[in-house]
Amino acid sequence: MIAVLLTIIAIILLSLFAWLYLFNIYEVKVVVSPEYILAGNTSEVTVNVIPVNSFGSKAPLRSVKAKFQIERGAEIIKDFTINSDSNLVTIKPNGKTGMIVLLIEADFGLFPTRIEIPVVENISDIKK
Repeated sequence: MIAVLLTIIAIILLSLFAWLYLFNIYEVKVVVSPEYILAGNTSEVTVNVIPVNSFGSKAPLRSVKAKFQIERGAEIIKDFTINSDSNLVTIKPNGKTGMIVLLIEADFGLFPTRIEIPVVENISDIKK
């Protein structure tokens, strides 16, 4: 009888630990890859919004909804694709240089996150 009771208590404690530390979302991390875009036609940058648990890794079986807004630099963007299922944004430039500023509002974030992505000139495209 005591073994059954201890087993039930252990299962309850493990479930509580898993929910509070493993599955609970503590913050939202925004990953920009690469950190800048080349002004050529083939380059692109991806912005990913990841829910983070208390261990600093991605929270399993959880997702976070995010809204993406172009704050500055819309004139240098050729393609702006949002995949709302995976919170992934793909940005392709139209050949001009400048700065793209995105404002990201996530469900679990206290404040919006501002991301600056520089669009630099591709040195291999410069003709002498």
